[in-house]
Amino acid sequence: MLADRDRSKVAGRRAHLLGVARTIFAERGYQATTMDDVARAAGFTKPILYQYFDSKAALYREIVADVAERLLARMAEAVATSESPRERLELALRAYFVTVVEETDAFRILFIHHHDGDTVRVLRRLERGLVSFLEPYINAEISDEHRRQVAGGVVGMAEGVATTWLVEQEGRGRPAPAPGEADRLAARAATLAWSGLRAVHEE
Repeated sequence: MLADRDRSKVAGRRAHLLGVARTIFAERGYQATTMDDVARAAGFTKPILYQYFDSKAALYREIVADVAERLLARMAEAVATSESPRERLELALRAYFVTVVEETDAFRILFIHHHDGDTVRVLRRLERGLVSFLEPYINAEISDEHRRQVAGGVVGMAEGVATTWLVEQEGRGRPAPAPGEADRLAARAATLAWSGLRAVHEE
């Protein structure tokens, strides 16, 4: 069995490789990035990289899974102390945009670059997770199917706002986000969401 020191070394190296890969994927896109690129940028040989990730797809999936896990955990923590569905939705959106603004590389991978095959399935799982998270906070007398579709609409709207902001940041040379940027994005998204939700009713 690995000693605690060895486990810590393995975990640290894995986290380093993920961080380097996230930056390169964000800059070049999935298709243009190679395992050689990641290994070289991380300061390791490719065989060492393959000890941790058996393919580029596996490395990509872990990056997306890590982002998704931390995003959903942050959203869950944000709504934990609130009982109002509206406030919970607003707090969840704020947590979402705080994560987008703080981790632009990860979200450029998700929303800016082209996806196909296996990477599309990874992205769809994240979107389904967000829909499932928001669904209970759609406070309207509608069927479960309708509620899921409305939650999907809110997720799509938030993704659209995030993508537009990321593209604009890209066009400006990716400057540091302005102070309060996440709050502004969340407020705009929440206003749009509640304007639409007020009109939702059973058909």
